[in-house]
Amino acid sequence: MLRNKSINTILIISIFLFSIKWILSFYFFKENLSVRIIFESVTDGHYYYPLIKYLAFFEFNNSFDPNIDNLKIIPLPIAGIFIHSIFFKIFGFIAFIVMELLTIFIFLIIFYKIFLYFFSENESIVLSLLLFTIPSIVTILNIENLPYINLLKSNFYTLRVPRPMINALYLFTFLYLLISMEKEVIINKKKFILLGLILGLSLSSFYYFFVIEATAFLFFLIYKFKFDFFKKILEQRKNFLLSIFFFLLSILPFFLNLLFHEKEVTERTCIFNLDFERKRILLDHYLNGYIKIEFLSFFIVGSFLVYLANKKKILNCGIINIFFILFLSSVFAPIIFIILSNKSCVLYHFNNAIVVWAFLFVIIYFITLLKHFFKVELNINVCRIFFVLISFLYCLNTYLERENKYNNQFARNERIEFQKVTSLINDNINISNSTFMTFDSDLMIWAILNNVKYLSLINCLVVSKTDVMIENDLIKSFKFLNLNAQDFKYFLRNKKESWRYINRDVATFFSQKYQANSLITFNDSKNFNAGIAKNIFSSSPLYQQQSAIPNEEFARLEKKFKKTKLENFNEPEIIVLEKLRFLNINIIIKKQNYCKLYDGNIYALYIKKNSGVKCN
Repeated sequence: MLRNKSINTILIISIFLFSIKWILSFYFFKENLSVRIIFESVTDGHYYYPLIKYLAFFEFNNSFDPNIDNLKIIPLPIAGIFIHSIFFKIFGFIAFIVMELLTIFIFLIIFYKIFLYFFSENESIVLSLLLFTIPSIVTILNIENLPYINLLKSNFYTLRVPRPMINALYLFTFLYLLISMEKEVIINKKKFILLGLILGLSLSSFYYFFVIEATAFLFFLIYKFKFDFFKKILEQRKNFLLSIFFFLLSILPFFLNLLFHEKEVTERTCIFNLDFERKRILLDHYLNGYIKIEFLSFFIVGSFLVYLANKKKILNCGIINIFFILFLSSVFAPIIFIILSNKSCVLYHFNNAIVVWAFLFVIIYFITLLKHFFKVELNINVCRIFFVLISFLYCLNTYLERENKYNNQFARNERIEFQKVTSLINDNINISNSTFMTFDSDLMIWAILNNVKYLSLINCLVVSKTDVMIENDLIKSFKFLNLNAQDFKYFLRNKKESWRYINRDVATFFSQKYQANSLITFNDSKNFNAGIAKNIFSSSPLYQQQSAIPNEEFARLEKKFKKTKLENFNEPEIIVLEKLRFLNINIIIKKQNYCKLYDGNIYALYIKKNSGVKCN
């Protein structure tokens, strides 16, 4: 153990919080580690696992296709995944589990160090633990349906890879740096080296946080030096140049990756050009949001409370000032970004940041006020009670989540059958020398992690194939499965789920290529059926994760389907179909070529007869 008792306490708490999830996972499900890490990933974080593997082994342009070589490299959020990649290279699949423990510990350490400037050691640990368990507390109290609370739950900090698991830690380290500058010497070499590195890592992993951090640092300089901040920059130009040097050094791998990457991959992730008209529309949207009574009221009241805290010299008002600066920065960041950038993507991340930092500001203000007026200092025994209570709530929520997953009949069967199918594949065929066909992204990810040689179909975000190549793969696979043009059109149909148009199958193979909202559509098309057009063009310009294919694109794809011949097609040795898909009833697999090795309620596994596997 470490010499510092507080650090030891944080380590013990981290191990305890980390352990409960994985103990329950091993208790409820019997499965291989590569399957377990996929199903235990937070939301869609496992979609980054192939990218982590690519970086670990420097495999940046694998096509998973015997007929395609010399692809451009795939774009990677290098700073967001490189630590995972190092651990994956050393430890294999267990790296994803180890990283959860490490990031929990780092989160608690960062906020412990932040709060230690203003509170006692034990209070700092309690507050750090409280912040980490916010999502669990929100769920246990059943308040996630309250306005904006759900955004706080899902966007402050969770163990989703890499955002916010890694990316947010850069932002929190930046927050710690500002706090240290507030309480200690503002400018020295070490701090400015760290500043440059953090800004570079943030830009390389999640540029929204970079814009917020850069804006916050500017506001911080104005806050500390008032109208002399330009003079201070000139006086400290050597330190600023040092910071810029380390910033450029830290973003070099990221920009080299962007320089040689396949641009169609980034276009599929919804990147679009920001021309003058689009800038105007987005700025109008944000400015109209900022003049709404709800936001104005919070902004004015918050500003007044900060003024009052400084005027009355509230104890520890410095931490209030820093958190308010982060809130202000999140408000101004989208405006600055829209004005300066020539491209954009999902801007709602800025909106989420505004909500998160507004709540954090309120929480910190309330805690600081209590400390000031009641002069409360928690002793070790009271802190231990809080440790136990907060940890209990976290564990209870973790247990209920796992129990709900286990009691969900479909989810449990899916997980059990997934394990059965993958075990049968591993036991009967050498996947590293085989071609694998499936429409299921989770199975694609499992296959990549287990060194599959070829994939007939592949999620468009984990390969640097062009759109034309992916269209060809999809069409030839349909023809191989004896599906027709009508099946193809139905597969790609525009579907509305809840508040938006999204077809999960289109998302698998084209991601956000066909994003559709009042700001942008594919090729700026307006050719949609009347009902779809009405919904799209009245939707928010920030609905960048809404998709709809225009009618002329359907016509092009249908024509291409009819013209494409099943030539140079690498027939798969392994086929796994999801039986609940509507298209499954139309699929014909020739019995003389394949045998059915598994037939469950959710999955059906076929193996090629000449693969050496004994067929019934």
